[in-house]
Amino acid sequence: MEFDAPPLKFSDLPERETFPRIPSVGTREHELLLGDYRPWYKVRPIARDLNLPPEEAWAIVKSSRLLGLQQLELAQAGGEPFYLCMGPHALKPLHRIDRETGGGGASALNPDGGELGDDAVRTKLRIRTLMDEAYESSRIEGASTTRSDAIQLLREQREPKTIAERMVVNNYLAMQRIKTWLDKPLSMEMLIELQTLLTRDTLDKTDQVGRLRRSDEPIRVVDVRTNRDIHVPPNADALPERLDRLFRFANTRHDRGAQFIHPVVKACILHFMIGYEHPFADGNGRTARAVFYWFALRHGYSIFEYTAISELIRKGFARYPQAYVDSELDEGDLTYFVLYKLDIIEQALQRLAEHIKNETTKIKRSEDFLRLSKDLNLRQRLLLEHALRHPHAHYTVKSHMNSNGITANTSRADLNDLVRRRFMTTLKREKEVLYLLAPGFDAKLQSKLNRTRR
Repeated sequence: MEFDAPPLKFSDLPERETFPRIPSVGTREHELLLGDYRPWYKVRPIARDLNLPPEEAWAIVKSSRLLGLQQLELAQAGGEPFYLCMGPHALKPLHRIDRETGGGGASALNPDGGELGDDAVRTKLRIRTLMDEAYESSRIEGASTTRSDAIQLLREQREPKTIAERMVVNNYLAMQRIKTWLDKPLSMEMLIELQTLLTRDTLDKTDQVGRLRRSDEPIRVVDVRTNRDIHVPPNADALPERLDRLFRFANTRHDRGAQFIHPVVKACILHFMIGYEHPFADGNGRTARAVFYWFALRHGYSIFEYTAISELIRKGFARYPQAYVDSELDEGDLTYFVLYKLDIIEQALQRLAEHIKNETTKIKRSEDFLRLSKDLNLRQRLLLEHALRHPHAHYTVKSHMNSNGITANTSRADLNDLVRRRFMTTLKREKEVLYLLAPGFDAKLQSKLNRTRR
């Protein structure tokens, strides 16, 4: 991880008449220096390759950003403003994201056709995404449990037995809670309630739940590989005033005039700022990711209910703190962090497309069960399809209910109907009824398929 501060600030640039020459579009020099939004430490080796003094190359880079530069009403710890540079580097991924999400509107869910046009499929996918996000967000914070165990825990609504399981449940409950706040502005009460939901019964110091950090709780975010400070948050005494400023920024409309900020970009900025301010002694990362989702959903980007980002953050985790470092070192230029998050979102949308493709395959496979009984509903068909792929799996009224967002009575009716048809069987585990695929079901289905194909 790089920690070198750039040698030149926007205020150090010469008068407009003597700006460094910006390389012509299409030249190798332009592509190498300006093709990507690079920080200082990546510009230096490029400058050597181009036989340019590094400071001159950096001056070219900084000058090229002036046209799209936007000063934000958010301040760094020292009082200097944060910046944003909305040039082509950000506009291209935003265009792709808007295209994939229908611009945040209902068209993203393709209500007139396709798999997301089916309400049952949307509900099932939304619940599974919520469970995946709860699990992965907990993994980032060190929770040691498997995905399958975490999903089963949430499906069965079992009481968590370990701190790791409690973290998963807390994340799940918090993600459900933020969807009830979509008509509310961001406030101190909301932020503290969110941190409380996320950290309850998971912290060594229980008094750190549900309150801001104090001045006697110095926080230093450290790179464990080098033991160097990555970030020292603003003084705790300044938190109330600084958070008020953040809330005003979050709740101010930026959809008009010269101060326009794209809603997804603003959600990314809020994510950054919660991490930067570090308002709590613990739970800041979880809170920041939840606030990102809250803001995106609040501004009509319903597709984020089906898009999990924490797994991608975790798998490429070194990029996460580096994006913070790059933004802080370069005059508070939040573009580095925003571009990082936009890349994560694009990857998540690609994964969603692949997931929908897989779900489409499962639905088509489940149509085979209509050969056995034409009035099986989609939930039942998908359950049988899953059971065929996982012959040792068991299901309960709670797990089927929570996987599909249905009532307990509807869940019980689905399962008992499959037992009545002899597609599933039951056994008791203490007071709970477990539903399993009936012995010989696979052979029965295959025999029926073979007869209908003749």
